[in-house]
Amino acid sequence: MKYLEIEHLKKTFGALTVLKDISLSVEEGEVVSIIGPSGSGKSTLLRCATMLERMDGGSLSYMGERAAWEENGKCVYAPKNDLKRIRKNYGLVFQSFHLFPHYSVLKNITDAPVCVDHVSKAEAAARAEKLLAQLGLEDKKDAYPYQLSGGQQQRVSIARALALQPKILFFDEPTSALDPELTGEVLKVIKELAKEHMTMIIVTHEMQFARELSDRIIFMEDGVIRQQGTPDELFGNPDERVREFIGKFQA
Repeated sequence: MKYLEIEHLKKTFGALTVLKDISLSVEEGEVVSIIGPSGSGKSTLLRCATMLERMDGGSLSYMGERAAWEENGKCVYAPKNDLKRIRKNYGLVFQSFHLFPHYSVLKNITDAPVCVDHVSKAEAAARAEKLLAQLGLEDKKDAYPYQLSGGQQQRVSIARALALQPKILFFDEPTSALDPELTGEVLKVIKELAKEHMTMIIVTHEMQFARELSDRIIFMEDGVIRQQGTPDELFGNPDERVREFIGKFQA
């Protein structure tokens, strides 16, 4: 089943067209990595897919339900109540954690399930404690973000996204704010999620990680998908531009 379907997505900022014509779909359990140079539109694609930015053209569907589509040359969105339900299909992990500094780790994780999904406090706490144990943070539930390393903060961010029990997880360069030692902690967590067949879309500069983990890799440049395929296809038979890009990371 197609968990996510995007067709002919366009996004402009003033006179600048950032996404020119992006179409992609993601199946249940699939791990898709998006790579490409800075400014290619990768993060904007994620922000449009998660409705943090409004699309200027094209269509967006989750689990077969339309969130946005084109009508008379304009992009229109589903009614507010429908969008609220559709948004429950996904979670987003940012590169800069976005934890609430005045909340404990436990409250950071339980706040949305209680306030947004109206889960009982007991159920939300049970989910949070299970996730913290899974992510090796069971002793940090009463800590505050400033008391954690960057890697620990990012693992809390992942737990917070998972607490809402999404069908798809989006990651926007989840390790770019971390040093190499802490990067390994976060990549290990994402690998464990892949083993559990979590559907994931990951914008990353970690080429080896993308190669090992992904079912499919998308190379973006100048607002379009330039090449996509399995890791073997992309790394084994890249076009000239992709070869040049990958080479910079393997040098």
